Amino acid sequence: MVKQNQPQQRATFAIVTVVLPGPDRKRQPAPYLFHVTYRNPKPNEPGCVMTWNVTGGREEYQIAAERTEDAHLYWHCTCPDAVYHGENHHAHRCKHVQGLHAMLETIGNPVRRQPAAA
Repeated sequence: MVKQNQPQQRATFAIVTVVLPGPDRKRQPAPYLFHVTYRNPKPNEPGCVMTWNVTGGREEYQIAAERTEDAHLYWHCTCPDAVYHGENHHAHRCKHVQGLHAMLETIGNPVRRQPAAA
């Protein structure tokens, strides 16, 4: 029997380490790992854009970025700080969302390279 060669799908998920204030009382800087668990193939459409698992603190948390119909991006986190301040209608961002948001801002938007004209 001959096996057909099928192109293997390359994983596009990543793990990023961000240094944030730690979970102890002194809030010593500690590394937090952000593991991408879902990435929407159509990120500009309304709905869930991406999700991450966050480890490095006392427990593991999940973060989700949600795009609304009017193109606003809302961030959700399952940490107690975000849940407790949830009634502020996204005015408060926990340290996990702040760290991820700051990291994404430093990367910037992807730039599509155009082929050079001959």
